[in-house]
Amino acid sequence: MSDDPLHERMAEYEALATAAAERAHERDEVGAEVGDRLAASISEAVTETGVNVEAVERSRDGRRHRFTARLDRAALVAALTESLPAGFVVSHVNDDGSLSVEWTGERETPSKREHGAVLKAIVAEETAIDDDGLISSVPTRDRVIERAVELGIEESDATERLARLERLDVVDVADGRVYPDENFSRI
Repeated sequence: MSDDPLHERMAEYEALATAAAERAHERDEVGAEVGDRLAASISEAVTETGVNVEAVERSRDGRRHRFTARLDRAALVAALTESLPAGFVVSHVNDDGSLSVEWTGERETPSKREHGAVLKAIVAEETAIDDDGLISSVPTRDRVIERAVELGIEESDATERLARLERLDVVDVADGRVYPDENFSRI
């Protein structure tokens, strides 16, 4: 503990608090700008990939129809890997269309991270959950690889990345099918 008079320590504290508040304001402004620019990239990708609209219900008299608009999460992630600024990658896309974009801390986004995000989105897109919240169907390993190739990933890269996701307990490949595993929503 310092032997400086308490009023001097308090003056030093106030100066540090003021400087911290100014830096926090700068930090928040930079964070808001980054968020706005990422949102613009995401909007472009959504415009590029569009949405899937499907009829889900019709009234008995046929006068009223209900539709659901749904993003193709895998196509969106693939488009985002092309349009996100360097160093950013999609880490998760939720059923409701919300998504998480993560800064990798690197100047360039490692292609393996991008490919992993696309594969994970394919598994999420093609996994069906029943009304009880239980998995009712999952894609085959071949379907995941095939869809990744459709989205621009080389087959060998998709195969290698799927194996890595399995080693990381992000997915579980059993009997030729790909299941979300314990770390699915974390990576």
